[in-house]
Amino acid sequence: MRQYESGLEGERQAERFLTERCGMTCLARRYRAEGGELDLVMADGETTVFVEVKARPGGRAGEGLLAITPGKRQRMLRAARAYLLETGGMNRPVRFDVVEITRDGLRHIPNAFGATG
Repeated sequence: MRQYESGLEGERQAERFLTERCGMTCLARRYRAEGGELDLVMADGETTVFVEVKARPGGRAGEGLLAITPGKRQRMLRAARAYLLETGGMNRPVRFDVVEITRDGLRHIPNAFGATG
């Protein structure tokens, strides 16, 4: 349960950072679709941004990004496709970002991987 709570707090921190520091707007939190989940869906201007949040309070910078396996990317891609179909956003530009929170601080990695995984 503790890891779950840490993850939720990490998502709240990431959302605050992305809205206050990066000027994004939150479109959805914890979006679930068959075969995948998205921690945050944000709007950055006209771009829909799918954000994976990795809270590793005891970890070092880079560990959160390394934790996103090819399988995790595929699940995110499936969920993103479902979100875009559901919301009619198939013609909007998209981006996949990662926010990692470690003992080194919060790090935002825009365009962490492409839509092909």
